Amino acid sequence: MRSALLVRLPVVVCSLALTAGLTVEFGRTLNADAVITTRDVVLILLFALCSFWIAFSFILSSGGFLYTVFQRPLPGPLRPRPGPVRGRTAVVMTIYNEEPSRSLGNLAATVDSMRRTGELDAFDFFLLSDTTKPDVAAEEARAWYALCRRLGVTGKLFYRRRDRNLGAKAGNVADFCRRWGGAYDYMVVLDADSVMDGRTLVSLARIMDANPTAGLVQTQTRCVGRASLFGRMLQFSGAVYGSVFAAGQALWQGRDGNYWGHNAIIRVSAFAASCGLPTLSGRPPLGGHILSHDFVEAAFLRRAGWEVWLVPDLGGSFEEAPPTLLDFAKRDQRWCQGNLQHLRVLGASGLRSMSRFHMFTGVMAYLSAPLWLIFLSVGLSAALTDVIYGHDYFGPSRSLFPGWPAFDVERAQALFLVALGLLAAPRILAILLVLTDGARRRSFGGPARLVLSAVLEMLHSALVAPILMVFHTVFVANTLIGRSVGWNTQMRDDRALPWPLLLRSLLPMVAVGVAILVAAHAVSDALVLWLTPVAAGLVLSPLLCRVTSDGRLGTRARRAGLFVIPEERRTPLVLRAADRYQR
Repeated sequence: MRSALLVRLPVVVCSLALTAGLTVEFGRTLNADAVITTRDVVLILLFALCSFWIAFSFILSSGGFLYTVFQRPLPGPLRPRPGPVRGRTAVVMTIYNEEPSRSLGNLAATVDSMRRTGELDAFDFFLLSDTTKPDVAAEEARAWYALCRRLGVTGKLFYRRRDRNLGAKAGNVADFCRRWGGAYDYMVVLDADSVMDGRTLVSLARIMDANPTAGLVQTQTRCVGRASLFGRMLQFSGAVYGSVFAAGQALWQGRDGNYWGHNAIIRVSAFAASCGLPTLSGRPPLGGHILSHDFVEAAFLRRAGWEVWLVPDLGGSFEEAPPTLLDFAKRDQRWCQGNLQHLRVLGASGLRSMSRFHMFTGVMAYLSAPLWLIFLSVGLSAALTDVIYGHDYFGPSRSLFPGWPAFDVERAQALFLVALGLLAAPRILAILLVLTDGARRRSFGGPARLVLSAVLEMLHSALVAPILMVFHTVFVANTLIGRSVGWNTQMRDDRALPWPLLLRSLLPMVAVGVAILVAAHAVSDALVLWLTPVAAGLVLSPLLCRVTSDGRLGTRARRAGLFVIPEERRTPLVLRAADRYQR
């Protein structure tokens, strides 16, 4: 506990100090000499709340960068125990109306990779289907039977289909634990797009063998396999920046880690005894089954005294990224509803403070969007009010002395640059780490292509950020007014999105962007320049989404050496096997 405090206290203090500094500067910028109004107080409070998460992310990534540079060992029992695996492990893949060739191809590659480790006897594999379409279910059964014969793993690879999709994925896993969990020490939960190297699975099992107090061990998962430009940029950003952020997360969390829902090893007895999920009172979206179950399960494991660890450097854990911006937003819509349900769980008795923080962070990942939009709207409306009705120089108290408006432009420009620096710094630090490592530098296509790819990815992220802000605001509003999205099959295929779909989905974004520019122009030309970075992504959203969904452009970018990831320069055997089995 003392070692955790020595790490967490400086992170919290530095984050709060940085937030305080930014907020003070913003207050001075907003109204350098005039009387502070209620409107100013609202803006300052919104700015402070939103900027804390920027500061916190910067401090966390900086800590991960320093630990990586100095090669310091992360705290905790993070090294596998040598020797044969002692415990029995079930590798379970949960599927729901997925394309059988893809999901079973991924599972076949994982089984094949495990067989090459020589530890296959300690592992069994389960395909847990919640498929509701009869033709897809029949194809699953045929493919499973053919796969057992082809791999020679009859009696090691099992298929089960539930008649009713009760509790979605969490209910699927719970059903497995009730029926077969007693036969296994550990389980590894895979999604339909998951692929794991057998050596990684063996390492995770050895970590559990060596640490009887560990309830769950999560490793960093890399995105692979996308052809679309959007998917390739997601893969690239995760490969370059993910290691620094994951190291910072592991350092910050210690034994109070989180769970990302898949590609992690779990002690079955601990999970079965402590992770029964409540059915929240009331109707969905805030009631009913908890969609984002993983955060809650990690919190319940910690409440029961089990340790939850993040081991960021094992490698060999893969998944697919969403192929388009619309698919990314669709997935976020379900996550938004699930994360907002955590507001109902935050006050549960016995939870560790770090577990509550994880859930609150998940909530703020979506609530920050409407807060930023409110911040922007209040600021714009205030400026428009002053233009239309004139400034109230004497304030609500009717002072004898006028309060002259004095917006400090130079201070605002400096604050804007500092904020951009805090957002870009984790990316820049991660790029520096790659550039100083010859082997990693070459694995991303060399220094010139790496830097150019990073610049283009950051530009794309800047354009996408306001689009996601509006999407998330709509998702939060829909959840709060009672519109539930449920659990739907994810789109996993690369395809260029048609214009009718883009216009139908994104014309409201264009309207918001145009409204921002019109309102800013009514105030001043200078404000138009300030808000153009926000409005540009919204106005261009249909074109941006169309271009980045095109697989042909992604293929051309790969041929040009842009957004290349190490797994493409030297494809791991397990990924080559997955592609072969799928075909």
